[in-house]
Amino acid sequence: MKARYVGQVGKLRVTVAALGLALTCGGAYAAEYPAQPIQLVVGYGAGGGTDMCFRALAVTASKKLGQSIVVENKPGAGSSLSIGYIVRQKPDGYSIAALSTGAVLNPYLVPNIDYDVQKDLTPIAMVAQYQVGLLVRQDSTLKSLSDIIEVAKKEPGKIAFSTAGVGTPQHLTMEKLGEEVGAKWTHVPYKSGIEASTALIRGDVEVMAQTAEWVPYVRDGRLRLLNVFTEDRMAGFEDAPTLVEEGYQLVAPSILGLVGPKGMDPAVVAKIDDAFKDAIDSEAFQQCTDQFGLKVDYKNASEFTQYIQGTIDTWAPVIKSLDTN
Repeated sequence: MKARYVGQVGKLRVTVAALGLALTCGGAYAAEYPAQPIQLVVGYGAGGGTDMCFRALAVTASKKLGQSIVVENKPGAGSSLSIGYIVRQKPDGYSIAALSTGAVLNPYLVPNIDYDVQKDLTPIAMVAQYQVGLLVRQDSTLKSLSDIIEVAKKEPGKIAFSTAGVGTPQHLTMEKLGEEVGAKWTHVPYKSGIEASTALIRGDVEVMAQTAEWVPYVRDGRLRLLNVFTEDRMAGFEDAPTLVEEGYQLVAPSILGLVGPKGMDPAVVAKIDDAFKDAIDSEAFQQCTDQFGLKVDYKNASEFTQYIQGTIDTWAPVIKSLDTN
């Protein structure tokens, strides 16, 4: 009996020692992080708001971290391809990704998405919100949301609208709006907001629902902003009413943050969070948010996790009820 007890105590000591060693090693790893360049994957094409603003953040954050942050574009499927890539990487802090709303909600829309946002990722920080607008060309005969709805009711499918991808906030909001008013329009997804804007400018589509990469084109007169999908009117574009003001209880979901693979060391997460939090205040990022119409909205890892969960709780049931075919 005594021998068995001694053996159990011995095993316990070994286990405690192993745990202590692991914690010590983990602390040492976090203290030395980062010891090499960091890969930051962006799920949209180069030149768009997500790409440009994360590049601006990366420049400042890299200075604080003492290592370069290399931005790589992996566009496609409303940024889901980039998140599918990042969940397969080591959780060592050297592979992180921009997380946007499309990547959060696409698993509820597309059957073959190969990741679970809630189980396969480590939220690091949220940096901003997209602001979505509904636009037409300056010379369009469609002068209002009512005009678009009227045509879409009379001639289902005739109105084509561009976005930066399936499952993006603008896509889902348009589908929900069409369902509410009994109108049918045709979704034409692109890989970035710049491509979606170019398609509208050259006449490939009649309408665009898109995050605010369109700001320069509205300012130079090529495009006309009809409505915004935000809670309040957008600063600098106060003439465009919200969908709520038009009588529709719709506000586009909006997430723009930073994540890594599941299992990241909390101390490493805190280091990355701290660097990007400081970068939000940089002049380069502030200029980018103005250029692309982003709304700064910082949330730490815990708050960001809750925000993601709230978005899923609100929009997953909506997606299941939509006919997006």
